[in-house]
Amino acid sequence: MLDIIFLILVTGLVLFWLDSISKREEAVKHGNKLANEFSLQLLDDTVHCSKIRIVRTTDNWPSLERIYFFYVSSNNENRIHCQLTLVGKKIIGWHIPPYPQ
Repeated sequence: MLDIIFLILVTGLVLFWLDSISKREEAVKHGNKLANEFSLQLLDDTVHCSKIRIVRTTDNWPSLERIYFFYVSSNNENRIHCQLTLVGKKIIGWHIPPYPQ
C-alpha cells in the first residue's frame, strides 16, 4: 500500500514538473509578444515563476495561477522588471512599468 502511495506521489510530481515547463514556455511566448508590442527586447533567461496558487476560473473550476517575472530592455543598458500572470495557458494580467525611450 505504501508503494502505491509513493508511486502516485512521484507520478504527480513529475506531471506537475512537465506542466510547469510548458507553462514557462507559454510565459516566454507571451512575454516576447508583449515586448514586441512595446518595442522592447525580452531577456529570455530572466523569465521565472515566483508564485503559484489555486484560483477559480470563470467556469468555477479550480486552476493554477502562475505569476512570472522577467526583464526587458529598451536600449541594451537598462533592465526593466515586468510581470505576467497566467491561469492555465491564458494570460489574465501583465505589468510593464514606464521606461525611458
